[in-house]
Amino acid sequence: MLEGIGGLVKALELKGVFRSSEITPAQKKMMGETISSLKLNFYPYRDSLETSKGRVYFMINQDGERRLLSVAPRNKANEGFTVSEVLNLNNFTVKVCPLTHDSAVVIREIFGYTSPSVLSTKSAFGTGDRIGGAASATPGHIRAAKNYDVAVFLAQQSVRENARTGRTFRQVLDDATWGVFQEGYKRQWGADADHLMDLVSMGQAVDAGFTMFTVDPSRCINDTVVNMGLEELRGAFLTLFSTRREAKKFMEKYLSISRKLTSPTDTLKIEYHEEEVMRIAVQYLRAIRFTSDAYAAIAHHKGTTDFDFEMSVDETSTPTTALAHYLIIRELRDAGVRLTSLAPRFDAGFEKGVDIRTNNGRKPSPADLKRFEDNVKDHALIARKMGPYKLGVHSGSDKFTAYPIISRHTEGMFHVKTAGTSYLEAVKVIAKANPSLYRQLHQHALETFEPNRKTYHLTTNLANVPEARELNQTKAVEGLTENDDWRQVIHVAYGALLQKFGKRMIGILSENLEDYYQTIARHIRLHLDGFGLKKL
Repeated sequence: MLEGIGGLVKALELKGVFRSSEITPAQKKMMGETISSLKLNFYPYRDSLETSKGRVYFMINQDGERRLLSVAPRNKANEGFTVSEVLNLNNFTVKVCPLTHDSAVVIREIFGYTSPSVLSTKSAFGTGDRIGGAASATPGHIRAAKNYDVAVFLAQQSVRENARTGRTFRQVLDDATWGVFQEGYKRQWGADADHLMDLVSMGQAVDAGFTMFTVDPSRCINDTVVNMGLEELRGAFLTLFSTRREAKKFMEKYLSISRKLTSPTDTLKIEYHEEEVMRIAVQYLRAIRFTSDAYAAIAHHKGTTDFDFEMSVDETSTPTTALAHYLIIRELRDAGVRLTSLAPRFDAGFEKGVDIRTNNGRKPSPADLKRFEDNVKDHALIARKMGPYKLGVHSGSDKFTAYPIISRHTEGMFHVKTAGTSYLEAVKVIAKANPSLYRQLHQHALETFEPNRKTYHLTTNLANVPEARELNQTKAVEGLTENDDWRQVIHVAYGALLQKFGKRMIGILSENLEDYYQTIARHIRLHLDGFGLKKL
């Protein structure tokens, strides 16, 4: 039972909210004052207050469960929400609605800002959420990003993450929708289906309503090319084509290129020799073709080309060279692919949850950082001249040394993706609130580290990670903040921890939502400030 709901509805009526075509800041402030004056056994989210066609909607939290309230004069037809309870109050009916998929579909139809948008080449920051549901991180992401000039992807999940967490693209998008509505976030936001590797998952993402599709053709990339001798290389190159004439035509296309890409500060010469063309083609051409086919399939499934599209080549063993980048883009462009961003494999170590490293896991020297910067500079120049499109920065969490470099050379044409860092902040909240539960999480993460690390590039030193029995609240929070090896162990354990402890983890976070939201917001702001993004 919602104690005090009658007084709250009466206040909304007296203030003319039901007659308003749009809720004003003054009315939201009034709701906040009313909340503080009434004895309620639930918490209404003031910023969620909205009105449409004589009905008033807002979200509440009661005992850690978030729900939607639809309040309307008696005898109004049902809008299509899932309804768990109906309260009749004098001249009004209050419908209590759980946050189901059907209700998310309806709320997106009523309030367009709760649906994702195509964001094109705006500076973008992806905020993946590996927990979702009652412990969705989206409100924290919104609170971090709302005062910055950046496009934010509030729904961002990979197939790999969904497999480990047991979630679906539909659930990920619904969680983002409810977070947007709860926070009253009216700016455009995106939904990125990340690391798509097959047509089935692409179709699922399209059907769920995603607006960006990141294709990962890493299964088609041939990293063995670096060890091939010339004759083996030539044979592998010829197998890529139906005829020798076709292979010759491809080769001539790139041997004929001799151009300089220039900016006021940089110059990059694009010129190929025969062996270089063969090595790039053997390594990437099948991936390029897969990406082109994927783009066509998504456009056909959607019935439009109005979507954001990224090709990801970051999960390879060798850095992407400037000449490889140019050839990839030239082939995609010739195939009619409209690219929003490309994620290269930068010449540095982008490991999970820690700052930039060298390719073999060391702390970078000034020379290493110079090489990385030169690599970023080349990729950014190609992206501006051949697009423009953005550079995708995957495993972008906590790369604070890299952010100013990327920002400076891309001139805002970047799309950074984070996910694990929000999950680590969630675990930090759990460690503060329930050290006993954290010790169990910590021990299980250590026990399952080897299977957890599969598909992730890590150089973790387990000797630097303490045993669970040694930890108290202070040590746990400090370690999750400062110890890189510790952070990586917990970072990749998200699937194992959620499978075994998910209900307890979500329960603790639900009991501490405001601390959870603020903790995430503070941490994400560090990322946004690192890029020097303008504040609104």
